[in-house]
Amino acid sequence: MNKYLCAVMMSIFMLWGALPAYAEVIDVNIVTETDVNIVPSPPPSKPTDISVSAVTDTTAQVSWPAVTSALQYTVYINDQVYSGSNSPKASIVGLTSDTDYSVFVIANNTGGNSPQSTTVNFKTLPPIPIEPSVPKVTTTGTTAKLLWQPLAKIYNITQYTVFLDGQVMTTAETQTGMQTATLNNLAAGSHSVSVSATNDNREGPQSQPVSFTISTVPAPLGVQFYNKSADTVWLSWQPVPGASSYDLSIDGQQIGQSYQASYIIQSLSPNTTYQISIVTVMPDGEQSQGTNISVQTEPSAPAMNVTNLKSKLFTYVPDLKMYLEILFGITAALMISNNLKVTLGRR
Repeated sequence: MNKYLCAVMMSIFMLWGALPAYAEVIDVNIVTETDVNIVPSPPPSKPTDISVSAVTDTTAQVSWPAVTSALQYTVYINDQVYSGSNSPKASIVGLTSDTDYSVFVIANNTGGNSPQSTTVNFKTLPPIPIEPSVPKVTTTGTTAKLLWQPLAKIYNITQYTVFLDGQVMTTAETQTGMQTATLNNLAAGSHSVSVSATNDNREGPQSQPVSFTISTVPAPLGVQFYNKSADTVWLSWQPVPGASSYDLSIDGQQIGQSYQASYIIQSLSPNTTYQISIVTVMPDGEQSQGTNISVQTEPSAPAMNVTNLKSKLFTYVPDLKMYLEILFGITAALMISNNLKVTLGRR
């Protein structure tokens, strides 16, 4: 139609003389409308094979195979958006130790979001153990027994490691209450010991070392108290061959020295328990481990007076009063009878 309209117009111009007769007729196509159809990209498929690795007490690594046509990924921790990622992996930080978490991933492109991936669960590790308390060491002969406080439950300790003179000596499983370990067949001389704690995270630092001595000098045997009062304890023990003296201490404080296998401890408090230790001392100054004994002094004796004496006497012989009354009655009767005899005899 446009072609015919153009021809008519040119004919009119030619009749008017505006155009030469030989002017060309130009075929013009006028496009009035252009239709352009843009087809959007489809959303990516959901990520698969989500993997959680390198889990610590506060961090974790999440990774998955790349999804075709995905431009970005969104990582969700416990159903909350954690971060976006342009690559098929993400580092998770700022987690709480010894805590359960869930993670899933959604892929994104210009066509929208993929379905969410399968949810993967993981748990962070317990915190790195701190150093245990300094162990307390007691020795008997060539054996040393260690005692120390356990770490708090938050650390989830699986075992303790005992170091003797800087080398691993043994391990001890966790137990309820105070933790213990026993070292046997130790060489004579000075030693140091420390303890470290281990959990699923790693091994923590060692405790401060504590020193102790293993002696070949025999400790006193047969220690006993053969008498005691409210303020005094009499001790004896078997003599140690070759010993020059014996050191005595109460509750860790030295109180005296004895040159024979006996000792009298005075000026004690009534009704009190004491931990007494006796150590053998050889002429060269070498000492044995202490032999310990626990002794409780007697209660204080009550002040003695007539009331107390009467009370104690009647306590031990409940019917004494009755017997005394009977005895008094008999005695009085005999005296009266005797007086009557004397009176009658004079008559």
